[in-house]
Amino acid sequence: MSERRELEFEGAASPAEVAETLCRIADGIRQRALSVSLGEEEITVYPDGDLALQIQATEKKSKAKIEIAIAWRRRPPDTDTDDH
Repeated sequence: MSERRELEFEGAASPAEVAETLCRIADGIRQRALSVSLGEEEITVYPDGDLALQIQATEKKSKAKIEIAIAWRRRPPDTDTDDH
């Protein structure tokens, strides 16, 4: 798959909604299948192996922010099939 697909969401949410979203992301990572959807668009990724985790926190006078990035290398499709 050489096509780049991307979904992005930015908006307001309550602390409970954000916590629930983070829990769903954590569950997807544990299950090694994480689906993200926005309207009719959906992307499913399969985190596997060692994941790179980056957390950056900043705080200014009237604003605080935490950015979380999780990345991994996609493994090539399994070419070993038993359908022969």
